[in-house]
Amino acid sequence: MQLFVRDRHFYNQLMRIAIPIALQNLITVMVSMMDTLMIGQLGEVQLSATSIANQLWFLLMIICFGISGGANVLIAQYWGKGDVQVIRRVQAMTYKIALGVSLIFLFISLAFPEAFLSVFTTDAEVIAYGAQYLRIIGFSYPLYALANVTIMMLRSVGTVNISVVMYLVSLVVNTVLNYALIFGHFGAPALGIQGGAAATAIARLFEFGIATGFLLWKEDKLHFRLKDLLPSNRELYKKYISLSIPVIGNELTWGLGASLVGVVIGRMGTNFVAANSIFSVLNQFVSVLIFGIGNAALTLVGNTIGAGEYEKAKQRSVTLYALALIIGIFSGALTLALGPLLRSFYHNLSAETVEIYNSLVLVGALVIVFIALANVGMVGILRAGGDAKFVFFADVAFLWLIAVPLGFITGLWLHWPAPVVYLFLKSDEFLKVICSTVRILRFRWLRDVTL
Repeated sequence: MQLFVRDRHFYNQLMRIAIPIALQNLITVMVSMMDTLMIGQLGEVQLSATSIANQLWFLLMIICFGISGGANVLIAQYWGKGDVQVIRRVQAMTYKIALGVSLIFLFISLAFPEAFLSVFTTDAEVIAYGAQYLRIIGFSYPLYALANVTIMMLRSVGTVNISVVMYLVSLVVNTVLNYALIFGHFGAPALGIQGGAAATAIARLFEFGIATGFLLWKEDKLHFRLKDLLPSNRELYKKYISLSIPVIGNELTWGLGASLVGVVIGRMGTNFVAANSIFSVLNQFVSVLIFGIGNAALTLVGNTIGAGEYEKAKQRSVTLYALALIIGIFSGALTLALGPLLRSFYHNLSAETVEIYNSLVLVGALVIVFIALANVGMVGILRAGGDAKFVFFADVAFLWLIAVPLGFITGLWLHWPAPVVYLFLKSDEFLKVICSTVRILRFRWLRDVTL
């Protein structure tokens, strides 16, 4: 068996899936950048408040990723078998779970915003602004959840272009409304941070409308309809749960651990929060191709396994992992090149915030290489082969037992410099790469979950 794929058709498939997803992620980053740029003009307190408030949305996002991630393993392999009827049942299960979870998050945003924010910061002004933001943005959570899992599931059958359209419309709507509602242009009132929340909520309404309209009237592979929400299948539920619970548990526990990372950053001061908010935009920007390849890996390897072509699946997994290393190195170089340019857009930052940001750029350029390998290897290749339990234990153990404790010790107890603390908070990425590399090359993860 050749070590790497030389078939041009494979690389064409890879690009057809990865590039639209990368474009979608790029547009999403642009939305975040517009938010931070415009709210950042109000001051570092408001910028920090929205960053911390969005930790609640972040938790919802990663749970939705877990919910759809479990579904995607089944969908990718059943698509390889050509069983569309079962795929529609998987979709129905996913929608029901996503809606239920999002309503819980909506309740938290309305009933307990101050309590949630106080976990991350003790700054009363930041909490007050953050609560204003949450009470408005929370209404968009169910819309976001349903639109997001729709886009995620469609990726597993190679339908990716609609996500570009959806998020491009969202970018335009969000940017225009941010400008109008934050600063009071076009005859609108100047609502400040509340205007930013309202703009994002309205943009998510557009996302939901586009995703739902496409699914019900334009999508031509699965033909999902509202009546598909009614039937139930006990045996399929068992398969779904056996795959989804590890993935959901993985994403939830990882998300909670990542939120504890936010606790460390938040309690180290407003300067660190503001610097990290800006750096996160840069990090997301340089990661867009990484997550595109990761999603493509899940789809291509999963489809190949579902079709029973195991040797081809092995070859594709090795090729994709090698590509992840190349893209990771490129992303690190891009981080160093674009770091100063992005910072130049923010004019109201203190000298301490700028210093922290510059140091995060240097550390982040190294970390992004390992993020690329971990994402493609674990979220893409290993999950495609139904190895969700291994990914769960490795992901959670390294974060909770090593990265988070080291972050608390170095940041809140020893009070080490921000870049050093950040490196310890990301130490799980290095460890995940070591164990996932060994796992992938042994090929024990490869199995058909539809049997």
